[in-house]
Formats: sequence, structure tokens, C-alpha cells
Amino acid sequence: MLPPTLEEIESAERLRNQGEFATALVLTQSMLSRAEDEGTRMRLLFDLLYCSTRLSEDTITESAYLELEKLPQPEISRVLANSIRANSEIDLYRPEKALALIDMNLETGYFDREDFRIHKYDLFHFKGRALARMWRWDEAIDWLDRAHAMYPSEADIPDEDTRRHVHWAEEGILLNKAFCFIGIKRFDEAFEMSRRVCERAEGWEKTQAMQQMADCRLWQGKALEALALYIEIQKRLPDSSISGEWICDRIVQCTEYIEKCRPISKPS
Repeated sequence: MLPPTLEEIESAERLRNQGEFATALVLTQSMLSRAEDEGTRMRLLFDLLYCSTRLSEDTITESAYLELEKLPQPEISRVLANSIRANSEIDLYRPEKALALIDMNLETGYFDREDFRIHKYDLFHFKGRALARMWRWDEAIDWLDRAHAMYPSEADIPDEDTRRHVHWAEEGILLNKAFCFIGIKRFDEAFEMSRRVCERAEGWEKTQAMQQMADCRLWQGKALEALALYIEIQKRLPDSSISGEWICDRIVQCTEYIEKCRPISKPS
């Protein structure tokens, strides 16, 4: 059997990044069965973990951990695998588990190494996300700001892969900061952060940014603006990150609010 090509690996990774975890998992498992090079196997095992943890396929996840233990520098592979797992725990609405993994990783000291800078950036970002999911708004904002401060300007990042990663991650940092600012009722700032993401993002991130913009306007009593945004979001459904039923409820809420506030005309 021929070993997997770079094109095959990147194709499966694109599917994973688009949320097609089950398909990407099957493709990655197939490539692992053909991969002999240690570097390729390590990359594929990390890709496998991205999918298996997101799908709660615990048996596959544990097998991937065991395989990584057989490769060079297993202690480093283990902490990187924990970072992947922490990110998935947040997506699965288990932020307490994510926070435990993140803090355990930070305590190892590995992430103080310069060659682990991008991984430390991700951990700060993940910690902010986890705290936001726990409604610990001020702490979350602090950790998200710490992440951003590590790479304040994409233009100053010489490495193309790191620059591309930071560009993608900064959208998530802005979205999560906006979510926190909604939590502390700083709606104009939250709206502006979400709008910035909406202008440059695609897919689920754009939809989520639009939802947060609509939520800000609804909280501010600007029901007409909120309604227009919710209707635009409805046109983008289905979207795995947003409940269509929830959007319908918000549209009804806006409509009822507008009707309630409509002035009653007096009989002539």
C-alpha cells in the first residue's frame, strides 16, 4: 500500500476544520493504516484526536494516546494531545474538564519553551473560552487578552503557518470576548467585536458573529435591527453551531416586542 500523500492529509484536515468530524475520522484512520514514517504517524494521530474527542469516541481516543506513547518524545505528545482534548471538552459543553486539562498542561512547564509559544497561545485562548462557558466573564477576558498579547500583530509573525493559525484563532478570541462583554452588559463593544469577525469570517464563525450582533441589539431594545439580523441568520441555516428553533424563537420575540411598542392609532 502506498503511504498517504500530503494532499490526502490536508484534504481530511480541511473536512475536520469544516466540522465534518466523522468523515475526517474515517479518512484519517485509513491513512494511519498506510503510514510508516514517524512524523506522518504523529500528525495523523493528532488529527485523529481532533475528531475522536469531538465525537466522544473514547476508545479511539485512548488508542491514539497509546500509539503516541510509542513514538519519540511521548511526554510532549501527551501534553499536546491534552490540549486537543481540552478544546473538544469546551465544544462539548464540559468546560470544567477542559480547565483541569489546561491547568495541568500549564503546570508542566513545557509551554514556557520558545518553540511551544504557539501552543501556549492556544492554551491561553482555550482557558479563556472555558471560563467564558462558565460565565466567569472577567477571568475569561483576562486570559483571552493574554493570548492576544502573545501575537498582537499578525504582520510581525515571520512564519507563514503560525501567521495563518493566529489569523484564524484571533477570530475565535474576538467572538469569545464579545460573548463575555454581552455577559457584563457592554453591548456596544460586544457588537463591534462581533461585527469585525462577521466582516472577515466565513461559515459557522460568521453565523455566530451575526447571532451575537443580533443578541446585543435585542438586549438594547433595538428589536428592528435584531429582527433583521435573525432573519439573515435563518437564511444561513442549517448550521451546526446554532439551533434553528432558537432563532425562530428569537424572531417571534422580536416581532412581539415590535408589536407591543407600536403606537396605537386613535379613532378619528
